[in-house]
Amino acid sequence: TNPQLGDGLGAALSEAPWANAESKLRELWLNGTGLGPAAGAGLAELLRSSRSLEKLNLGRNPQLGDAAGAALAEALQANGETRLRQLSLYRTGLGPAAGACLAALLRTNRSLEVLNPSENPQLGDAAGAALAEALRSNAETNLRHLLLDTTGLGPVAGASFAALLRSSRSLEKLNLGRNPQLGDAAGAALADALQANAESRLRELHLNGTRLGPAAGACLAALVRTNSSLEFLNPSDNPQLGDAAGAALAEALQANAKTKLCKLWLDDTGLGPLAGASFAALLRTNRSLEWLNLHTNSALGDAAGVAMAGALRENTETKLCTLKLNDSDMGSAAREAFEELKRTRRLTSRYERRGGSESTIHQS
Repeated sequence: TNPQLGDGLGAALSEAPWANAESKLRELWLNGTGLGPAAGAGLAELLRSSRSLEKLNLGRNPQLGDAAGAALAEALQANGETRLRQLSLYRTGLGPAAGACLAALLRTNRSLEVLNPSENPQLGDAAGAALAEALRSNAETNLRHLLLDTTGLGPVAGASFAALLRSSRSLEKLNLGRNPQLGDAAGAALADALQANAESRLRELHLNGTRLGPAAGACLAALVRTNSSLEFLNPSDNPQLGDAAGAALAEALQANAKTKLCKLWLDDTGLGPLAGASFAALLRTNRSLEWLNLHTNSALGDAAGVAMAGALRENTETKLCTLKLNDSDMGSAAREAFEELKRTRRLTSRYERRGGSESTIHQS
């Protein structure tokens, strides 16, 4: 990261000795280096011919711009001998033109494994839909990780990604977080599609900050009841998800003997006493969870904290290392229960006083 390197660097890179066909350069990291359109043009020429480059990180260069993003994607598509596996373009000022070219690239590319055009809010709903449709049409894709948080996705992209998840056998990580126009119906469709795909390899699904509600909550619970691939589910920052949906998720996870879910983030999802009781019941027997975020749920309450501490005390096979309950109206009874748990189960606890509530319980 060196923002003073600047835009002139790109042209120099395309003319450098290691930019020729015989170059052995495998990784190039230029994130946060002040690149702009001229650098984008130079780097596009590099991608057009490189047969060695495997990782390219251009993130945090907001002046790079939409036209440069489009040129980079077109150059990569034109290179039939590319070995590029990872391309990071987060926060680079991409828009619809770059989105269309990235979609055209994904329609035929067989080398990319990780694509990150996140934090480009002007990319848009149509471009997101085109990316999903391109992936779905490419039977030879090897793309495993797709990060599209904060890219202006909405219902159209949501429907297209649901269609993709219904059949994908390559995706392992999908981040659609912080796209508030995605909505409850799209969240429900995504969960339904993933549940219907018996060959899914998806391990991580991020839907934080996408305005999920009860419908998506019910479908996520149905997914968790049978899924055996997910390891990390993140529907956090969706306050309309609600108490009943939280309870349903806990009950579904408890019912699934084949679950591999080890991280579940439900901070700021409108959880209350119902969810608290259900999570206490889950923690009494669960052997998969390692990290559970329930913080910023002010209706959860002290009784839920006491019940969860009691459940963990009974569960001698728990793998839980992190339980976050800050800003969830935990009181003195919950604090005492976790202190007792620490004494009897060799737990270490760290309390961060935010609004008078506990924070994280760490297992030593």
